[in-house]
Amino acid sequence: MTPSRVADNMAKRWVSKWNDSVDTAPVNNIEYLSINESAKGGNLQWNLPPSKSHLIRLLALSAQSNQVITLKNVNNAGEDSRSMRRCLQQLGVKIEDIANGEVLSKPGLAEVAFHPDSVDWRVHGVGSDGFSKPASVLHAGNSGTAFRILTAISANIGQSVAIDGDRSLRLRDFSTLIETLESSGVTVSRGHGEESLPLIVCGPIDCSQQVDLDLSKSSQPYSAWMLSSSMFSANKKLNLKGQAVSRKHSDLTFRLCVESGADFSDEVLRPWVPHFADTEVLVPRDASMVSFAMLATKVLQTKTIISGWPQSEDALGNDILQQYCSELGFTWNETNSNVEITLSNNSSNNGDNEINLRDANDLLPPLAALMAISSGGRIIGAAHAAHKESNRLTKTRSTTTSIWY
Repeated sequence: MTPSRVADNMAKRWVSKWNDSVDTAPVNNIEYLSINESAKGGNLQWNLPPSKSHLIRLLALSAQSNQVITLKNVNNAGEDSRSMRRCLQQLGVKIEDIANGEVLSKPGLAEVAFHPDSVDWRVHGVGSDGFSKPASVLHAGNSGTAFRILTAISANIGQSVAIDGDRSLRLRDFSTLIETLESSGVTVSRGHGEESLPLIVCGPIDCSQQVDLDLSKSSQPYSAWMLSSSMFSANKKLNLKGQAVSRKHSDLTFRLCVESGADFSDEVLRPWVPHFADTEVLVPRDASMVSFAMLATKVLQTKTIISGWPQSEDALGNDILQQYCSELGFTWNETNSNVEITLSNNSSNNGDNEINLRDANDLLPPLAALMAISSGGRIIGAAHAAHKESNRLTKTRSTTTSIWY
């Protein structure tokens, strides 16, 4: 039986158990994925989505400016970026959906909803002291980046703010950020045991004490401290410790902050008000998604044309895909921001290839799958992937083992 027939039959059996016309039965309009066999060969067009790493950080900076900033190129923004946007709206930031230069209306939708047809988001900054206490819990969804940045921002408001996330986010380790906030005078109420969320934080942050910040598990706490420092009452000294991971992401935060006026020299966070030289900001595309385009190219035996390949500084370490393209069995032809990927008959990968993902752990699952269906290889430098939304080390191992067997 084909996968689509299996899905059809399963869905029909489940739907038949419930009837949404009966008052006593819960509505159960089940959605399911229908998978059809695809013909091999031909061309595949692959449009990259906006980079959530850039978009989340730009939302935080735009919201703390005294300007109206238009973030362009955000069509098909992912759930993490939308979670950040929604929470900022709960904190009193007005964000409008734009298409063709016009504001899109949202009839019947809540103020924090976004319009699916928007291609730009217009953010009305509230300044470094303009956030308001939210009327309800800030829900960061599945985004650890948004959660950490929002927690640090909320710790500066001076009132109790509750922050939560979905089931997988509740299971993640946020101890590094929490401990640094507590050592800076912030009251943090949290659960104990398997799930430590939701948090309730109440500041303000005491800037008189130095913060010791361990960078060996994640760069996100460092980014959270930088992005919230515009709200500080004074300079705050950081002592960065450990072997840093995901350095491209913390470098991105540092660069965006400095470009908008921050001075973080000598590991000191100095309060500032973000200011954008250009009120229209083009959000780069997400280079990590090219790994899935490579998988599709391999499986479908096709040529894939990718649009939106970013500049090297905005690829966030994912340009390692271009570096190891031939070893993985592909040819890479780049013209402006378009990349054409095809299968190569001259793969130089003999199973002894080694790729270091210290700064690109998002690539771990698709890269492991690529190696599994090719000639193998070794992935190193990815220990910090255990601290993501799931333990990517164990999950990737179990998944790639099933590919082999």
